[in-house]
Amino acid sequence: MTTQPTLGGRVVVRYRLPAGASHPLTDVIGTLEQLEPSVVVRTADGRVVEIDRDAVLRMKALGPRPEHRGPARRSD
Repeated sequence: MTTQPTLGGRVVVRYRLPAGASHPLTDVIGTLEQLEPSVVVRTADGRVVEIDRDAVLRMKALGPRPEHRGPARRSD
């Protein structure tokens, strides 16, 4: 079951890049800050991505960001 994205929630957005970009599509994961007139997502590193509504192909709500519990341990 997929929940609707809400402001302040964590989302993934797939969108079209401008003509001439190295590839046609990309994704961004972060906190949804705005839906109108453009979609604005703030990534975990604080970068703000503004996307024209017409370029958005899909938007999906995500659960909370996974917590890292320390360094990975090797089992040699």
